[in-house]
Amino acid sequence: MPRPPRLFPVVTVAVGLFFAGCGKPAEQGAQETPRAAPPDVRAHMADHFGKVREVEEAIIRGDVEAARTPARWIADHQETAGLPPHTERYTTEMKAAAASVANSEDIGDAAVAAATMVGTCGSCHAAAKVRPKLPPVSEDATGTERARHMLEHQHAIDRMYRGLIDPTGEQWRTGALALKAAPLRDRALADVSKEVVAAEARVHELADRALGAAEKSARVQIYGSIIGACASCHGLHGRIWGPGLAKTQ
Repeated sequence: MPRPPRLFPVVTVAVGLFFAGCGKPAEQGAQETPRAAPPDVRAHMADHFGKVREVEEAIIRGDVEAARTPARWIADHQETAGLPPHTERYTTEMKAAAASVANSEDIGDAAVAAATMVGTCGSCHAAAKVRPKLPPVSEDATGTERARHMLEHQHAIDRMYRGLIDPTGEQWRTGALALKAAPLRDRALADVSKEVVAAEARVHELADRALGAAEKSARVQIYGSIIGACASCHGLHGRIWGPGLAKTQ
């Protein structure tokens, strides 16, 4: 039996998330020209971002086992010196959320904890008055109607991810609108199980809620529910697939 196609592309990460954009201050509030971060701090933040992205991608795939190793790294490793002032509480919150992922047996709980990690990144950037360089969103692609639809989901979720990090909120709304506007039509749902149809409906229901969420805490909870719904749907296919897998898988 041929294997089903991968439904999500590998997300290419921009590894300088925290300090790659430090040449400019945040648009609001900062009057002083920020000093460049030391190279070891930039490298440290790049490591952090890579691990957070690994956790999130593994959760979206429904692979809680794969999420545990990078989550444990975040929870246990020694922080570098020279981090911006006023960011200590976010370091503590990030480590606590990472430990929650690492210790979770339930994919839904792990998804909310992973979303908390992403939201904490955004709060830390705001406290440091740094507008980070955000990762690129996934591109449109050709393929079957169902495969294109999954790529539309990924594009929308990438936008919402950026919206949890960028304080303007524009990316969040753009992503929620894209997710709301991309339901599968009946023809593409004709040969899938009732459980998959229900999971599909759940994602678009959450997109409605996302549009009405103004507070950061509400957005984090909704984003966790969305990636948890992705994970649950992937689990219904009997194999692990989604972002972060090698192209041969």
